[in-house]
Amino acid sequence: MSRLFSNIRKDPERRIRIAYRFVLIAMAGLLATSYFTLNHAIERGRHNAVAFKDLNSERVLSQRVVLLSQQMLNAHGEEQRQNLLDMLNEALTELEQIHTDLVSQIQRDANRDASSKRISDIFFSWPEQLDYRMRSLISNSRQLADLASTSPEMAAVYLAPMEGAAAEKVLPALDRIADIYRLNTRNSITQFERSQQAMLALSFALLAVIWLFLFRPLATQVGRRNRELESARDEMQYAATHDGLTGLANRNYALQRVQEATERLDSGEKVSMALLLLDLDDFKNVNDSYGHLSGDRLLCVVANRLRSVLGKEGIACRMGGDEFLVIVEDKDALALLPRVAGRILERLNATVTLSNATTLVRSSIGIARYPMDGTDAEQLLAAADLALYAAKRSGKGTFRFFNDEMQKELNAAKALEKDIDDAITLGQFKPVFQPQMDALTGRIIGVEVLVRWHHPQRGILLPGDFLDVAANLGRMPEITRLVLDQAFQAASEWKSQGIDFGRIAVNFSGHDLMWNGFFRNIAQLAHEHGLACDHISVEVVESVAIRSDNEQSARALYELRKLGIRIEIDDFGTGFASLSHLNRNLFDRVKVDRQFIANIDTCERSRIIVDSIIRLASALKLEVVAEGMERQEEIDTLLQLGCTQFQGNAIAPPMPRTVAKDWLATHCGTGRLPDALVVETHPGALRTGS
Repeated sequence: MSRLFSNIRKDPERRIRIAYRFVLIAMAGLLATSYFTLNHAIERGRHNAVAFKDLNSERVLSQRVVLLSQQMLNAHGEEQRQNLLDMLNEALTELEQIHTDLVSQIQRDANRDASSKRISDIFFSWPEQLDYRMRSLISNSRQLADLASTSPEMAAVYLAPMEGAAAEKVLPALDRIADIYRLNTRNSITQFERSQQAMLALSFALLAVIWLFLFRPLATQVGRRNRELESARDEMQYAATHDGLTGLANRNYALQRVQEATERLDSGEKVSMALLLLDLDDFKNVNDSYGHLSGDRLLCVVANRLRSVLGKEGIACRMGGDEFLVIVEDKDALALLPRVAGRILERLNATVTLSNATTLVRSSIGIARYPMDGTDAEQLLAAADLALYAAKRSGKGTFRFFNDEMQKELNAAKALEKDIDDAITLGQFKPVFQPQMDALTGRIIGVEVLVRWHHPQRGILLPGDFLDVAANLGRMPEITRLVLDQAFQAASEWKSQGIDFGRIAVNFSGHDLMWNGFFRNIAQLAHEHGLACDHISVEVVESVAIRSDNEQSARALYELRKLGIRIEIDDFGTGFASLSHLNRNLFDRVKVDRQFIANIDTCERSRIIVDSIIRLASALKLEVVAEGMERQEEIDTLLQLGCTQFQGNAIAPPMPRTVAKDWLATHCGTGRLPDALVVETHPGALRTGS
């Protein structure tokens, strides 16, 4: 026990916690006592009030009964006597009920305290016997009421005893009981006042205890905590403006410093500044080859080299990852920015030992100057980023200043973003259709849907001119639905006109497969146009086929296949798909990319690759279609290799909707190849002739 108290004395926080708990318990006790005391006083007062009310009612009614009896006996007319008799009976009923209730309450409280015992004696004991007197008064009054109409003289006999009993026995007894209740009420009030005074004194004593054992030590602890918080605040401010790994100023500090410089210019002060944005070339290879710990060590080496080469000429900041920013405000350094940038590259582009291996570090720098290249932090960083990108395009390991050409490229990109939004609204994205044919039968086996942007100023744009920008903007879902809506409508019209187009083939990206409900949207759109799912095929490139291992992408592909939609790998041979993806029984056809088809008649390597793809697909019972052939010689070579399904300009170019309809109407159901494509067969080979 003594050890426990010793520990409490040595630990101020523990004393505060104990005092706090004690105060809470004491306050709860005071509040509970106050509540119960007040509740008892209120209940006692309510009890006395009810009893006092009944006593007054009983007093008034007893007097009224006597008075009505006198008036009834002295009444002259029968009608007046009857009215008084009714009033008398009503008063007697009410008096009897109130007296019964009052007797019940007094009987319940008879042994509660001395005053209750005294009231009970007045009601039931000699000499007062109030209960007996009151019931006699009520009984005589009823006898008087019964005889008043038949025998008034007999009824008058009851009046005198009634008057005497009321005046001499009932009313004085009621007054004595009322005095007892008044005294009880005063005593309750006095007792309540004393209890409240005692609790008030205890409250002051509790406040003194709180001050001595809680607030005073707590104030000491608060003072100490404040000092600790101030120290922690300083550390947090440093952490908020500095990078935890390299110790350089961080992105927040850099943006704040640039913003302060621009505000000084707005206030009229002449300010010049330059931002040198740099990052490490091929830094990802360092992490992949040596590990992330070695990558962090490399970043620290770069930070130390920046400090050493800059000195007081600039402030080095780490913006994140392998990206650094140097803020130059020194007038002499601003005049010699190429020399400063050159010194930085000379110092950084040197070897570093990582994991017992020596690697060469290279970096590129983009430079933006204030105020000529931008008037705020956002514009300056964007300009420096464009300059850095230009430096990397020019061969890396060098620096470039921001110029107007870079700005024009940026403005063109922004204008393209706005034009894409307008094009979606105005419906400028249109599908074109390129047929796919079987060279043996001349039958049309499919029509691939391609998108073209009918730009009002730049003419017809191919997908490579805008699809990447649209994907970055997140507008591909709208473009895809717009093009598919037109394509499915055209396919539905061709079908209703008896034009056999095989399947309508549409291309989707990995982003499409990741949309929630993607396959349901395709099915719904086809249903709206009355197009069956077995008239649709979906083409995905190899990179998407690899990502189909992703649960959501795989589910989308399998759901499409369950609907009857064929799945095809587009541009096969150009990506990173492994043979295991062909073995998943998910794909129905592969499309050989055009880079293997071009000049296949003269390039032996392309011929070997395509021959291998055809043999592999045939063994796996997958169809093969070659795309992109431009010359008859390419078709001849493909036929010799056993490929009979073609798509390319040598068959038909991508065509607008109306042109495609006429072309399909001319060739469908005829079994006839285009004029330039005639197939002859002989044992063991396929070739073409003109």
